[in-house]
Amino acid sequence: MHNPDHPFVLPSKGVYFVSLGGIGEIGANCYLYCCDGKWLMIDLGLAFADEKYPGIDLLVPKIDVLDKLSNHLEAIIISHGHEDHAGAVAFFADKIHCPVYATGFARSLIESRLKEFGKLDKVDLISINPKKNINLNNFKIEFISTTHSIPEPYSIIINTNYGKLLHTADWKIDSNPLLGDQFDSQAFKDLGNEGLLALIGDSTNADIPGFSKSESEVRKELSGVFSRYNQRIVTTCFSSNIVRMESIAVAAKKNNRKVALVGRSMRKTIEAALKNGFIENLSNFITEEEASYIPRENLVVICTGSQGEKRSALYRIAYNSHKHIHLERGDLVIFSSRDIPGNEKLINNLKNLLIKQKVEVITNTDDLVHVSGHGYAEEIKKMYDWTRPYISIPVHGEAKHLVAHSKLAQSSQVPFTKILENGKCMKLAPDEPKFYGTIETGKMLVEGKKLYDSDSSFIKDRRKFSFEGIILVSIIIHQDYTLHKDIKISFNGLPDHQYVNIVDIFKEIFAKEYLSMNNEKKSSDIIVSDLIKKIIRRILRQDSNKKPEVNSHIMRI
Repeated sequence: MHNPDHPFVLPSKGVYFVSLGGIGEIGANCYLYCCDGKWLMIDLGLAFADEKYPGIDLLVPKIDVLDKLSNHLEAIIISHGHEDHAGAVAFFADKIHCPVYATGFARSLIESRLKEFGKLDKVDLISINPKKNINLNNFKIEFISTTHSIPEPYSIIINTNYGKLLHTADWKIDSNPLLGDQFDSQAFKDLGNEGLLALIGDSTNADIPGFSKSESEVRKELSGVFSRYNQRIVTTCFSSNIVRMESIAVAAKKNNRKVALVGRSMRKTIEAALKNGFIENLSNFITEEEASYIPRENLVVICTGSQGEKRSALYRIAYNSHKHIHLERGDLVIFSSRDIPGNEKLINNLKNLLIKQKVEVITNTDDLVHVSGHGYAEEIKKMYDWTRPYISIPVHGEAKHLVAHSKLAQSSQVPFTKILENGKCMKLAPDEPKFYGTIETGKMLVEGKKLYDSDSSFIKDRRKFSFEGIILVSIIIHQDYTLHKDIKISFNGLPDHQYVNIVDIFKEIFAKEYLSMNNEKKSSDIIVSDLIKKIIRRILRQDSNKKPEVNSHIMRI
């Protein structure tokens, strides 16, 4: 993405926008704004890794540009507490040298992750009071209350000398929210009347016609679904969806059922919600241990695993390896969530495993057990009718979502609409909007609590091993350079029967070629190792098009 011949020159005048993550993908949201040489970051989130990165669960955006911005970055504003917007803060704790602003709930979640990393004192966390502006050198920040599937979601108005920018963040119009403040449509209308330079907006459901449904309808539906079953009920949802967990607990209470929260991230989120006064401590919550003694007709389990993640609670429950929760024939599992693009295969494998065990599975295509936290096409149109921006930049979505959003903006008579890529910097004002330059970006891999470049050699090796397999050759060489007759060859990730004869063929060719070398070459592990690799590859070429990794252990005694 980065052209080393044309390094990115930090602009000194004008207002600019660039995404480091979140365009052309769902997750890893990280957006930068620049005004007259000062910078502002909105969100610093993570994303789920796909099969391109074997053994890796999470990715975070590459933000090396922060080294270049140094003291020009004034603040990081977190729009809400979802992991794809706030989850990477702890990973970059040592790299952040400016205040991080977050609402109480998001702050609690970030603090929890920072504690886990032992980095709580590294980040200057400041609580957002949405009724008060944040005044920085070149930006004045205001907040508009919206509705979403997590407490305290806000759209962010960025006031600059060149005009107002609206960063919508994640939003929908829920006229009957069960949690938090109402959607403030009047504030968006006022913004349109004052004049809006640019709208940088959520595209997640831009390709779905109509209006999204309300969470209150899900609560009603869940109560009805629970009443139809007299077996154990397991529901899985996003661990950040507080209002959904509350809806499940309310529906359970109506049906005389206790609720067990299973999964560490679930418990953390509930703790943060209780701490910030978003939910009352519902009397029907019980521990995982207690759940194993409750009659199945009196139990509802809420657990992680809606995306089929292999380390999640539902995955362990489905494979009967959970310590306390076990499913029986006739039990019900409800997927109270949507499939994040790229996770469909994992989720379907999990559903099929449950169905094979004669467990009933309900998804949002069967009953209204999930509503999205993102607005549909008609809601996005309303947003444009209210705000009437001069520029529209769709973000937060894959290509199909961005294109659908762009068409909605054009149909709403927005004069200038541009779909960008991560790293592509756009000058918004003064003068007509135009492309400015490219910032190096990409993804970092999360392995444990450490970050690695996405093209690290170890991930390339994992990829190669998973496709081609590994051959390990062990030989012993005596002090007088003679070969020990016992040569061992092991094959990993390769069909055994195909390689039965290789050992004998290899021994014969290797002994012949090794003996023809002088003692200086025989004493070099590198030369002997190269010879082993060359011979194995030569033998394989005759009956296989595979090029497995060939490693050798040379022992000298």
